[in-house]
Amino acid sequence: MNWKQKTETLQNLIGEIRERTFPYIERPKTKINWSLYDAAQCREVADVVTEIGIFVDFANDEVIPKPEIIKSEAGRPSIPPDDIAKTLLVQSYLGHANRPAEGLAYLFSERLNLKTNFSYKTIERGYDRRSVNEILNVVFTITNKCVSGLEKIFSVDGSGTPTSIKQNYARDREMQRKKRSKEENDAFPHSAFTSKHDYVYKEAMIGVKYKLIAGWVSTTDHTIGETTLFPRVFGQSINNHPDMEKILGDGIFGARWICQLVGQNGVIPRFLPRRNVRFKAKGVREWAEMLLSLFINPQEWLEEYHLRSNSEAVFSMLDRGNPHPLRKRLDRRRETEDYLRAIVHNIKRLCYLRYLDNEISKRLSKILS
Repeated sequence: MNWKQKTETLQNLIGEIRERTFPYIERPKTKINWSLYDAAQCREVADVVTEIGIFVDFANDEVIPKPEIIKSEAGRPSIPPDDIAKTLLVQSYLGHANRPAEGLAYLFSERLNLKTNFSYKTIERGYDRRSVNEILNVVFTITNKCVSGLEKIFSVDGSGTPTSIKQNYARDREMQRKKRSKEENDAFPHSAFTSKHDYVYKEAMIGVKYKLIAGWVSTTDHTIGETTLFPRVFGQSINNHPDMEKILGDGIFGARWICQLVGQNGVIPRFLPRRNVRFKAKGVREWAEMLLSLFINPQEWLEEYHLRSNSEAVFSMLDRGNPHPLRKRLDRRRETEDYLRAIVHNIKRLCYLRYLDNEISKRLSKILS
C-alpha cells in the first residue's frame, strides 16, 4: 500500500468515526460503590464548606509574599483576604448573590474559621482584589496536588458560561458551525450569534480518571478562539501535572503546531484529525506518529480518544451545579466568578473521592495536615 492509498484509507476511517459508523467496541462501565456515594452525597454540604475553610487556610500560609493587613485610622477597616476567599467559594458553591452571601459568612463563620465580620460590599469588592485571587490560585494548585502522579491522561475542551438566562452555549455553537459550514471552527460563538457580553468563554484541561480540572483560562475577549488559549491552559496543566502522559481533544486542536508543543513536553497528542488530513509531517514528528497510530490500530486509539467525553461531562456537572447565569457586571469580576466555579468543582470532587478512593483520602489527609 503506497502513501496515497494510506491517506485515502485514513480519510475514510476518520469519516466513519465522525459519522459514528465505525464498529467501535465500547469499554465496560466503571463500577461505583453506591453505598459510599450515597454517604458522600448526604454529607456533601457539610464536607464542602469544611474543606473550603481548610484549603484556604492552607493556601493562605503558602502565599509568598503573604498579604499584609494594614491598619489605618481612616477609611474602611482592612479585611483578611483569606476570609473573603472562603466566603466567595461558599457563595459560589451555594449559588447566592452578595447580600445573602453576607448571611452565609455569618452562618458558617465557625466552620470556616472566619476571623472578622464584613458586609456584602466587601464581598463584592473581593472579586477583583489581587490578594484574594492569589489565594484562589494556590487553592486551585493544591486541589491538583491531591491527584498528581495518579492522573496521567487529560482532555482539553472549551465552553462558555452565560451572563444571561436567554443564552445557551451549545445551541449558539451549533448555529455557528451550521452557518459557517465548516467542520471545525476555532473562534468562540459571537457577533451574529450572541450579543457582545453574553458569555465568559473558558478553556479547561480535565483529568479523565478523577475529573478534576487541571488547567483553566477564562476570558471575555470575543476575538480569540480555543487554539489561542491552548498554550496557557496547557502550561498551567503541565505545571500541576509534570508527569502527564497523554492529552485528548477534538478536531479544533488537531493542528501541527499544537502537536509539536505537546510533544516537546513529553506528552502524546490524541486529537481527532479532519476528514481531509494528510500524512505530511512538515517537520512535526508528533503529527505523523499520531496519524500512524490511528491508521495502524484505530480501536486502541479510539479507546483513549473517547475518554475526552469526560471533559464534556465535567462541563455538564458545572452547568447542573450552577444553573443560574453569572451575576457580575464587570469583566474582571465575571472571570473570577467563573473561576470560582472551577475551584469549587475540584473541592467538591475531592470530598466525594475521600469516600470513594482510599488513596485520595490518604493524600488529602497528608497534604492538608
